Amino acid sequence: MRGWLESYISRPHEELGRDGPVCPFVAPALKEGTLLLRTRLGMADADGDDLRAVVRDMVRDFRARRWPQANPTMRTVLVTLPDLPPADWPLLDTVHAELKGELARAGLMLGQFHPACPEPAVRNPAFPVSRSPVPLLALRNMAIHDVLFLHHHSEFFAEYRRRFSSRYERDAVVDPLLRNTYREALARHTPSASGTASRQTNGEAE
Repeated sequence: MRGWLESYISRPHEELGRDGPVCPFVAPALKEGTLLLRTRLGMADADGDDLRAVVRDMVRDFRARRWPQANPTMRTVLVTLPDLPPADWPLLDTVHAELKGELARAGLMLGQFHPACPEPAVRNPAFPVSRSPVPLLALRNMAIHDVLFLHHHSEFFAEYRRRFSSRYERDAVVDPLLRNTYREALARHTPSASGTASRQTNGEAE
């Protein structure tokens, strides 16, 4: 798993649709010791409730951890599920979709990865970016780029806006895709928004 993180997730990919590594946070997180790698066994007969329980445990672990003094967006708990059978890999996609809103309201983002994961890259829908050698779940704090995953749903976007709107208001966001996605979501979900700055928490979960 560490080899996959270093050779794939931490490196650029020609099909990604942008420059830079697949995930820009993993290499610094490995260096700073803010990526916790765990393994959960006994999942050969798992169902949705079992996987939801894994996510709850991850959240507790994430909350209880005494993290090094580093950028909170680099804090990640990653749990591999090596004996989850292929027939149950789609359960990871289902549980991810079910819990996404609940976790977003807490300022957390959940990612699912497995060898057949259909999740596409944001800038290249033809590239299944979230395929991994073994099934796994990853939990981290919400970050500035997550507008790309939260813009389509008014409740999700409202939580993102509460945390990050001040960065857009002071023109601190450089990536034009993020700026445009934010502006379009703002117009779609809050057409009468006054533009008053919302409190920013720098991605720190509360």
